Amino acid sequence: MDAIDALMTRRSYSRGSLLQPAPNRAELAQILQTAMTVPDHGNLKPWRFVVIQGQGMKDLEGLLRSIYDGEVENEEYFQRFIEEIINTPMMICVYSSINQDTRVSVLDQQLAGAAACEHILLAAHAMGFGGIWHSQETDDALRQMLQMGEEDQVLGVISLGTPKRTSLAKRKSFVDYTFEWNQEDGLQPWK
Repeated sequence: MDAIDALMTRRSYSRGSLLQPAPNRAELAQILQTAMTVPDHGNLKPWRFVVIQGQGMKDLEGLLRSIYDGEVENEEYFQRFIEEIINTPMMICVYSSINQDTRVSVLDQQLAGAAACEHILLAAHAMGFGGIWHSQETDDALRQMLQMGEEDQVLGVISLGTPKRTSLAKRKSFVDYTFEWNQEDGLQPWK
């Protein structure tokens, strides 16, 4: 798949619509290597990838149940959420690994990690897989499970697998979201 085609046809698939197979080890290595090519001010590589699949998914279920045991407002929704998680073929948790001993801002470092998340989704799509990027609050249990530092934050939890069926997403035009600026005219809508 050519790069522009991959960019224009990538879409998110719900976790429940992702089936086996997930990327195999060689495919996953290629996907993760693409994430290493993102813009990275200072060449810090301020991210870490944690791959969860197989037994790891069952372990994650146990952790989620222990974290939220008795603390969910809607038990039925929580059960569906757990089922969706454990049936996901593969998850990649991407978290920041902030370097405080640099002039590069925390925001720059986090944005580089976010770009790594996007590269993972694009590479997986180009290889015929589907995925979705979810945000996740970084709580103490997750921080401990992933051996994260105190300053580290989860940037994304990416679910990957093979879509039950593929489809094209409806896209809005960039025109309504784009402006041009010059000193004489100021900010003007894109024409």
